[in-house]
Amino acid sequence: MSCVRTTYAEEGARGFFRGMIPPLITVSIIKSVSFTIYEGSKTNLIEHYGFSKDTLPGLAKLSLISGGVSGAFIALLSCPLELVKIQRQLEQVLLKNQIASGQIPANEVVQSSSWRAVKQIVQRKGVFGLWSGLGCHSVRDALGTSIYFAGYETMKRVLSSEGSSAGPMTHFMSGGFCGILSWLIVFPVDAIKTNLQKDIMMVQPKYTNFWNCARSLVRKNGVKGLYRGLNVTLIRAFPIHSLNFLVYEQVLKSIPPPQ
Repeated sequence: MSCVRTTYAEEGARGFFRGMIPPLITVSIIKSVSFTIYEGSKTNLIEHYGFSKDTLPGLAKLSLISGGVSGAFIALLSCPLELVKIQRQLEQVLLKNQIASGQIPANEVVQSSSWRAVKQIVQRKGVFGLWSGLGCHSVRDALGTSIYFAGYETMKRVLSSEGSSAGPMTHFMSGGFCGILSWLIVFPVDAIKTNLQKDIMMVQPKYTNFWNCARSLVRKNGVKGLYRGLNVTLIRAFPIHSLNFLVYEQVLKSIPPPQ
């Protein structure tokens, strides 16, 4: 609530939507690619490597590996987008730092946009600066996506006699469960990744690498500091991922099978 009050006081209601455009435009593409790679990986592992989805442990193993492959690939696409989103959300903080350091005049009017954020990152760090924090980002996405899909598939199997006969409520509950489970495990990695990407455009960066950032956060706030904001994330996770899989499964049922 302190964060809500500060955001509203400094930027008004629009501050809550800062950095929304890049994920709004690209989220459907990234989700489509993620699910496509996941399903393709499952098929490939079953056909060429002898994996089985007939038993619960076999299904969990298959989904875990396929999800990891999907997450690792998706990180290449989502890393620049998340970096730009984070920089947009920090624009006011960065602007104050730049004025204080004399980089820009105090009375200069600065136009705010995602494209401006991209140009700033490229000017400061080069084109590959858009992939700052990619290693940490890849670990987060590979780990989170593997748990995400494995959690969903196993929960769906547990809640129904057969995965294929699962109904909308099973899809809804399984999606919410896997969203919460994946965030519970991957949240500390995400916290470190986000702090690294926040730091990338600061005048004087505080962190040199993943472990330096992790140690700094633990020294400052203890281990529980790595879980700061978890409650809000979990509240958000259940409805988002419940609807994600509910819609996904219903759309699949409406698409005629290939001839």
